[in-house]
Amino acid sequence: MKFTEAQLENVFIELLGNEGVPHVLGNTIARQQNEVLIKADIKSYLQSQYKSDNITDNEIKSVIRKLEVFSASDLYESNKQIMKLVCNGFQLEREDRSKKTYTFIL
Repeated sequence: MKFTEAQLENVFIELLGNEGVPHVLGNTIARQQNEVLIKADIKSYLQSQYKSDNITDNEIKSVIRKLEVFSASDLYESNKQIMKLVCNGFQLEREDRSKKTYTFIL
């Protein structure tokens, strides 16, 4: 039996749905055509995930800026570096220096 790309996509959509991750068509997301990051989703996730650490809006903006600085001219290398950050996390200095620096895992 041949397994098509469409079938593979449907399997992933179902698996993500089972984990509570909704499927949304890209053209229905409110964003600029050239915008890759969905900043509202990142902000919402970080606020929820790091609520007990009292993450600030400026710290969230700093995380988003860290993801935005990658060059579009070398898309392969930029994607590779972003995936390293997403998988391994990265250190972020806290606004309040008395608070512990922690590693963000996205």
